[in-house]
Amino acid sequence: MRKIDIEIGYQFKNVKLLETAFVHRSYSHEKQNKIENNERLEFLGDAVLELTISEYLFKNFPELPEGEMTKVRASVVCEKTLVKVATKHNFSNFLLVSRSEHIGNNGKRRPSMLADCVEAVIGAIYLDGGYIESQKFILNNLAEYVAESIKGLGVKDYKTTLQEIIQRDPTRKLEYVLIRAEGPEHDKTFYMKALCDNVQIGNGIGKTKKEAEQMAAKMAIERMKYEA
Repeated sequence: MRKIDIEIGYQFKNVKLLETAFVHRSYSHEKQNKIENNERLEFLGDAVLELTISEYLFKNFPELPEGEMTKVRASVVCEKTLVKVATKHNFSNFLLVSRSEHIGNNGKRRPSMLADCVEAVIGAIYLDGGYIESQKFILNNLAEYVAESIKGLGVKDYKTTLQEIIQRDPTRKLEYVLIRAEGPEHDKTFYMKALCDNVQIGNGIGKTKKEAEQMAAKMAIERMKYEA
């Protein structure tokens, strides 16, 4: 399963956990239950996924009330989004299903099956590498959908708010510049700075450039409030 390690950006110490994450119950039944299926890992992964997204929303979007955070989490932690993650990493190439399931029910490409597999992989990463590693996988794949969902709520993000503040004077220029990026390709951390008329007014760190820009804008806004 080394190929799937590369796909998801995490190398397992216990490869058996990864293999189990891709065993559907139909395949297990076909083998007289001699092979463990992924349902228990799916159960665990679902809990880790909900906690990670909840924590991410709580820490990074202090302007969101409880009800809005619940809406965003529900829109992200759902079958449709998880299928996108499975498709991105070609999970259908590795999923094991029974012969009848494969022939009769669109087997490896059935949305519910792929979504369950993603949760099982999260559970497997959690058991193998701990919460931080499972959190990395989740946010690397789902942070962009969190941002999309928040925009859909009509909530202003920090960059938009900062832009509106700066543009009160049309002669002023706001821009974001990458300071540096650290880490391997599958797990980079980005450092950005916000500049107003070439003067640094904030800096931020994130797992994506957009997230780092948001954090830089947030710092700039907080400084403006403090200095006002």
